[in-house]
Amino acid sequence: MGQLAQAHRDRLETGKQVLDIIVDRGWISAEEVAELRAAYGIETPAPPAMQAAPEPSPETGAVPPAARYTIAIRLTNGDLITAGETEGSDKAAALGHAVVADLTKEDGEWPFFGGRYINPETIVSVDLLPEDSQS
Repeated sequence: MGQLAQAHRDRLETGKQVLDIIVDRGWISAEEVAELRAAYGIETPAPPAMQAAPEPSPETGAVPPAARYTIAIRLTNGDLITAGETEGSDKAAALGHAVVADLTKEDGEWPFFGGRYINPETIVSVDLLPEDSQS
């Protein structure tokens, strides 16, 4: 999988900006990002404002956390290879689409997920598995 695809997958999982992710992963230096931002007139984003969580109203109680999903590649032999994890069904669907896009590239290279190269002919599906459904 390409670095840009991995950075976008990380962005979906963490909410961080792609440029920050590629620096965190060591693919480029913070100085190179600063040069790119200066060259293209991109302002450095302000750190997210820290807001106190509102008190839950007595009648509604606390809002339950978003469901956690594992995005897995199902193979013909039944194996599931984890391609990513995220919170919430919308992010899971977006991450699932990104995995499908990686798998359907026609560059002749086998996709790499879960520490192994996968023969494209052995892929059955990309599954969005809620945390409570995994065994």
